Amino acid sequence: MSGENSYDVRGRQSLIFRLSHFDREGLIHMVFYRIAVFLALILAASMILSMSYYRTPFTGITKALLLLVWIIFTPQLFETAKAMSLISSRGIVFGKLNNSFMKYGVRKKKTYILLKALPYASLLIWAAGFAVLVKVWFI
Repeated sequence: MSGENSYDVRGRQSLIFRLSHFDREGLIHMVFYRIAVFLALILAASMILSMSYYRTPFTGITKALLLLVWIIFTPQLFETAKAMSLISSRGIVFGKLNNSFMKYGVRKKKTYILLKALPYASLLIWAAGFAVLVKVWFI
């Protein structure tokens, strides 16, 4: 199939706010991802300038930018952990499956509890790392 004849039923990818009607997590993921791309470029420029003028990449501005990137990256981490749980459970955990299938067609496993907790546990570890970094750099 050639590119001229193909059609993406989801619409153009530049219109990410179309996600607000049916996938709020996807919207947050895409908005934060696009912000993170530009913020990472600014962070890289800050580190290069800091290296050339102060001989250290971690000046106050660079540290603040790095913490901001850390915050902006949080939805990406959550969605990745959630996707890993969804894939590992074959769609049972976090899946939107038919209730009758979930009741009669799925054997409940104890690992599903762990897989359901994985995104939240990863966020907890991520937040603890952020707190440690703030304490080491600014307190």
